Amino acid sequence: MPRTYVVLLFTFLCTVELTAIASEFDLIPGEHEVGMRTRYQSVDDTWLGDAKAFTTRINLTSTFLLDEANQWQFKVQPNYVFAFNNGDYNSVTVRQNTSPIPDPEGFNLSKLVLAYDSEEDWEVKLGRQNLSLDNERFIGGVDFWQTPQNFDALKFDFNDQMNWHVQYAYSNKVNRIFGKDAKSAILKGDVRHDNYLLASIEKRPVNELGEHSINAHLLNVEFKTDNNLNFVAYNYLVENKSQAHFSTNTIGLRISDEFKPKKIKYRYTAEFALQENKYNNPWEYQAWYSLFETSLQYKSHIFQLSQEVFSQDNKHTFITPLATNHKFQGWADVVSGYDMQTGLRDQYITYRGRLNKIRWRAVYHEFTDYESSENIGNEFDIELAYRASRKWEFKLVYATFKAKEGLGDFGQANHDLTTWFASVAYNI
Repeated sequence: MPRTYVVLLFTFLCTVELTAIASEFDLIPGEHEVGMRTRYQSVDDTWLGDAKAFTTRINLTSTFLLDEANQWQFKVQPNYVFAFNNGDYNSVTVRQNTSPIPDPEGFNLSKLVLAYDSEEDWEVKLGRQNLSLDNERFIGGVDFWQTPQNFDALKFDFNDQMNWHVQYAYSNKVNRIFGKDAKSAILKGDVRHDNYLLASIEKRPVNELGEHSINAHLLNVEFKTDNNLNFVAYNYLVENKSQAHFSTNTIGLRISDEFKPKKIKYRYTAEFALQENKYNNPWEYQAWYSLFETSLQYKSHIFQLSQEVFSQDNKHTFITPLATNHKFQGWADVVSGYDMQTGLRDQYITYRGRLNKIRWRAVYHEFTDYESSENIGNEFDIELAYRASRKWEFKLVYATFKAKEGLGDFGQANHDLTTWFASVAYNI
């Protein structure tokens, strides 16, 4: 039997067994849910080299009720990633001479949080948790990768379920997708370990660390009118003590609305944000971000036109290091880096549809340089998903980036890249 089918069978049996074990937890107080996602990803990269990764993510989410009124809860979620070809691809945590697929093998604790629900519109959470604000363009959980991003934080959430939704979080650490094993020291198996040609590299670059020490105040205030006009104002003040040029002050406004005069539903979103260097950031700049998108929906078919702009000032651009970056600027992840050194304009068209349990999405991107207006390249993405049941989902994704004028010193954008992945997920 081919190795691929063996691994899939192994993963399926593990999921069934873990689910059976979780069902026996009735003897233990609380609720317990098993999650699993197995993914095979292949990358054809003409610059860094081809890569393949076969990984499985398994987690167990346990929720314990601490009082009779169910207002106090304690939640814990361990997460383990199995990498079946761990030495054959560049997980960033263990670098190889291939295109990066940041899904390192290992154990991480995704959640360890104490929550209090007032049952009167507000709640407080303390501990390791997911922070996902708005569409995750600035603050997100990066759940696409097998090790999600989470924050050690204190969060206050007020939601009257009608007009107001106010969220404030203070965080002193972000646990990143590279995992807790991505410490300062280079790991064995990494091409930089004991390599005399790279003897000058004694420590991991801070951009690859699994944990960043931060001092972040995150405020997001949403107001929705009775006719669905939505306003969101936010201020994200972040001091990053590990990576100085990630220290920023970002303030913005997002407006969206939808209406359906007859059979077609119309939507639009407009957003504008300003960002400047703050705290220990040595880069002096003031940059802006804008988003405008409009869409129409007929039954289960949605057509959308969008434009995102990242401006540039003093050779530095607007950055989003705490965002779910994979969701934006193409699934090939060519220009969705944490701190690109150039401004960017992304114009894209999206079509989404659904038929019973099958849904699909296609996106076409045109990337241009903010200052020169040169055509960096274009990308075409397509996704096909089948939700067999409430808990089981199968997905196939293809993304291809074609370079045009490229981005000068940003080598990855000067070369073609194609990637595809297939996944099966249970309860994730």
